[in-house]
Amino acid sequence: MGASGPTISSHRAAEILEQAAGKRAVVLGDMVLDEHIIGAARRLSREAPLPVIEQQERLLFPGAATNVATNLRGLGCEVTVAGVVGADSMADCLRDELERRGIRTEGLLPDPDRVTAVKLRIWAGGDRQRPQSMIARVDTLDRSAVKPETADQMASYLETAITETDALVISDYEAGVVSPSVLNAALPAARAAGLVVTADAHGGLARFRDATLLTPNQPEAEAELGREITSTADALNAAGELRQLVRVEAVLVTLGAAGMALDAGPCGREFIPAKFAGRVADPSGAGDTVAAAMTAALLGGATPVEAAALASLGARVVVRQLGVAVVSAEEIIRESREHFA
Repeated sequence: MGASGPTISSHRAAEILEQAAGKRAVVLGDMVLDEHIIGAARRLSREAPLPVIEQQERLLFPGAATNVATNLRGLGCEVTVAGVVGADSMADCLRDELERRGIRTEGLLPDPDRVTAVKLRIWAGGDRQRPQSMIARVDTLDRSAVKPETADQMASYLETAITETDALVISDYEAGVVSPSVLNAALPAARAAGLVVTADAHGGLARFRDATLLTPNQPEAEAELGREITSTADALNAAGELRQLVRVEAVLVTLGAAGMALDAGPCGREFIPAKFAGRVADPSGAGDTVAAAMTAALLGGATPVEAAALASLGARVVVRQLGVAVVSAEEIIRESREHFA
């Protein structure tokens, strides 16, 4: 294991991503609409010592599990989402945003008793003296478990969808969709069908026993193991412990600005340092990109080490953009060419 981490040539990256193009993936999880209000702080409010933001732009993006889906689609995969939304205007917006990107939404189940999850971020600044910065975030979420009848609908849908796909990606933001009944309907069937199964979950990693890949971040890995990760070597050891504990083929622990630690047993063990060229504009959604890129790479025949290297390149691209961002195959190949030739 070199100090600089694994490298991958642009030729090999292109080969893997070409093979991944057209592969099918179902993304199961929490469907969220990310809303961004971008403006300038001109004055203080008279009601409270807070800036008054004059709105200049409003942006809507698929977030959470749907951000994983859009990143898979950006890498050329055929993608279907499976989740629950409300019967409201925000659900219509989310559905429109997904379909505009070529993502199938027949698994997007409406529940009139829930609200569609929305994460609103407010940005201010933007002139030459003051770069954009996020000053507030407001989440509208229903964290209760979905109704039994909705869970049954989801389970029934997944039973069919899993027979028509190459990968199942479970993106659990703990908003009630990835219930035990839904997971029990999806996970054993996906394993039996030989799918690539990726779990990107905020907690309860033991639920995903025998999956292909886990992609926890550092706090999630620490919570599962009951201890802190304090060094590069410790991060690699933690990834190995999780791999054996949950009985998966590979674990990639994301460590923010420090990088990522991969343990894939006999298939490789590597620390991948983060190397961000340019200013980090917004790290939101980088973990979603990592999960999507590594899944796509595995579908394209990459080894776990190659897949982690590709995922790292994808993360470098998206953190340079405002809001949750989508990486393309062309951007990863270009990033590989610039860094590894």
